[in-house]
Amino acid sequence: MKNSNKPSWKEILAFAVGDGGCNLVWTTIGSYLTLYYTDSVGIAAATIGTLMLLSRLLDGISDLVMGSIIDRTHTRWGKARPWILWSAVPMGIGLILMFSVPSGLSDGGKLAYACISYVIMAAVIYTACNLAYNTLLSLEAPNPKDRVTMSSIRFFITMSFVLFINYNCNNFVGKFGWTGMATIFGIIAIGLLLITFLGTKERTNIEINTSKIQKPEEKMSVKESFMLLFQNKYFLLLTAVFVINYTILGVNNGLGIYFAKDVLGSAGLMGTLTLCFILPKLLGNLVYPYINKFLGKWKSMMIGYVVELAGVLIMAFSEASFATAVTGLVCLGIGGIPHNAGLFAMVADVIDYGEWKTGVRLDGLTNSSTSFGMKVGAGLGSALVGWGLAWAAYDGKLAAQTAATIAGIKTVYTLIPAVLIIVGMIALFFCNVDKIYPQIAEGLSKKEKKNNR
Repeated sequence: MKNSNKPSWKEILAFAVGDGGCNLVWTTIGSYLTLYYTDSVGIAAATIGTLMLLSRLLDGISDLVMGSIIDRTHTRWGKARPWILWSAVPMGIGLILMFSVPSGLSDGGKLAYACISYVIMAAVIYTACNLAYNTLLSLEAPNPKDRVTMSSIRFFITMSFVLFINYNCNNFVGKFGWTGMATIFGIIAIGLLLITFLGTKERTNIEINTSKIQKPEEKMSVKESFMLLFQNKYFLLLTAVFVINYTILGVNNGLGIYFAKDVLGSAGLMGTLTLCFILPKLLGNLVYPYINKFLGKWKSMMIGYVVELAGVLIMAFSEASFATAVTGLVCLGIGGIPHNAGLFAMVADVIDYGEWKTGVRLDGLTNSSTSFGMKVGAGLGSALVGWGLAWAAYDGKLAAQTAATIAGIKTVYTLIPAVLIIVGMIALFFCNVDKIYPQIAEGLSKKEKKNNR
């Protein structure tokens, strides 16, 4: 007999491709928007860095607001799925508009256009879509083991799309221009997000009759919900880990094209370097459920940080070459395996912890840690890229950068992630949910049996 609480493989795949859609938007922005602004639009690198940081801080606030909205959304499709539907088309259109700064505008007009389009996309559209998508995991899969499997398949798909983006973006820009590239990626993203909406099902806290049943989170005010959320120590620690990890990724993505073009001497190496970073994650996500079975999420993530640190230090203290870059990026990729599937699955465990401690399940608000961390981290990473390029005296109009600029790019690309990894290890040390999860599961099971009597 089929278990209705267990997602089918068809449903798992429908869930997974949604992150491909999100990354066709967000990875493209993170990896290529700075280059578009500096080399095509003519906006100063330091200005871009400040713009992205300020907009992402605003974005972080919108994540918490959106999390509260999702917790109070109750439709025939559930609470998270409808937001994926409603935001899919705006996601694709927003990407196109961001890479379509009108050439006839003044310098101030171009900056204003970039600022407005970036804030609307990051703080409103992407927040609604990606936060709902991340929340869907805990709603779709009540069992923690299923969540790890779904996260692993999800990130296999995600890494495949990241490879597709980095191998094809420059070629598409060359053939169709920046706007044409964004149009292609935007249309595909819309299709993938609609597949996720149509092919998934929410199982946790399913509404039977919304006119007669009130959930605990509906009875309390938004202020009370936030007070309960911030009493969850693991929420705060996990949010810190998300911010740190996505700051590292933001630096890696944003400076990757500059590292290939200026430090290694060929922009054409971007796809190969991305492959070295992504392929270990791509394959590793398929075996991560087995790694998790023996080590658990926390131990595997701590080991991952050690391997990542070795990778960036190899690149930092070796002479810049294709070989050392490959070695370092492979280590980063291997170390990042548990920080994909494991980290997102841990969010669902933190939701369970919050329900166990307070009696109130805050799926949307707790999942705001993922969206908040991803976007604030990406904003910090993009800001560090912009400020780092300014510090290194990068000039997009030059055919070749100076030796000092090249050395500066290498320093920012390697040593900033090294420092952040060490900080991440400290935060994760105090976030061992695995240790107490058997107590959480037992407590929630007793509560469910009591409610079903």
